Amino acid sequence: MTKKCLNWLNDNIKNSPRLVYDLEDIKRNYFNFLKYFEKVKPYYAVKANPNKNILKLLSKLGSNFDCASIKEILDCKKLNINSAKLSFGNTIKKSSDIKKAYNLGINLFAFDCEAELEKIAKNAPGTKVYCRIQVPNGGAEWPLSKKFGCTPNLAEKLLIKAKYLALKPIGISFHVGSQQLSINTWKKAIIISSIIFQNMNKKNLKLYFLNIGGGMPSDYKSGKNDIEKYGKNIISLLKDKFKNFFPREIIAEPGRYLVASSGVLECEVILIKKTGLSSIKWIYLDVGRYNGLAETEGEAIKYNIEAKDYQKEKKIKYILAGPSCDGHDVLYQKNYYHLPKDLKIGDKIRIYPAGAYTTAYQTDFNGIKKIKQIFLD
Repeated sequence: MTKKCLNWLNDNIKNSPRLVYDLEDIKRNYFNFLKYFEKVKPYYAVKANPNKNILKLLSKLGSNFDCASIKEILDCKKLNINSAKLSFGNTIKKSSDIKKAYNLGINLFAFDCEAELEKIAKNAPGTKVYCRIQVPNGGAEWPLSKKFGCTPNLAEKLLIKAKYLALKPIGISFHVGSQQLSINTWKKAIIISSIIFQNMNKKNLKLYFLNIGGGMPSDYKSGKNDIEKYGKNIISLLKDKFKNFFPREIIAEPGRYLVASSGVLECEVILIKKTGLSSIKWIYLDVGRYNGLAETEGEAIKYNIEAKDYQKEKKIKYILAGPSCDGHDVLYQKNYYHLPKDLKIGDKIRIYPAGAYTTAYQTDFNGIKKIKQIFLD
């Protein structure tokens, strides 16, 4: 966690839950992305954290934005972000939303099936389109391979059809899965993409646009991320596999990588007890899966979790759960967390990196108190 966030929390003792962001950390991540992902244009994945403070900062830094809904597009437009910097990257869009986006000047749309392509042709005529393909997601802590994308063979057919529908088929996109830890999975996706570029060239449709999606990881419990090595490996793979077909425009959709490490979530221990079904004690926090920690579903994302005011005390195993009246609101029951043996009700817990996919997932379920957000310059 950043020292700035930690110092602020130590100096400002108030009710939880609170999520404190270090905006300087986002700046560092953004410029590191530009440095190590050579010639790749970042389109911030707004869904990771749509807070206006973050959008304003990234816009000021020069970022583009990948929007998953008309609401996200409107949020960007309210901040006077140019439509040329926005992509409607969700492959599942209402016809009315496509039309609204088109009327707002959006000129870049994603698709992955014939029906979606026809909706774009009807409601956003003449716009640039790219086809999302399915690629392996092995190594991702939050896979995305089942719901989105089409086979490479179908993608080639759809790109040709896009041309006949008077659209501008410019390229393809893929996503290797969020929090992707395997460089080999990137290699597989890049090879598949390069073959499509070669095949389309033989069919007299020269593609020039490649969207490599997101997946760039942050530093969760699963290990540290060396973004320099990570980025340089991907760029090397792109150059090696595309060769003469190297896209003149490559974009990415970093979300988690840009904002996750900037945030520290402080919550409170509401209850500690044994359920009778296990010898391991349960800790119940005032934040759970329905008010910020949705990505603990299936224990996929494993946060770093520490107790405030406990340094060298003996630690024991705990099961962690949220506060709601829902039996599924359990955070970690297979992966035990080691926290102080003498932990008490009312103690504060720090969870990090918590800047991505936390407040964006909040609901009003059970009327549980929402997370207060604080932004530090």
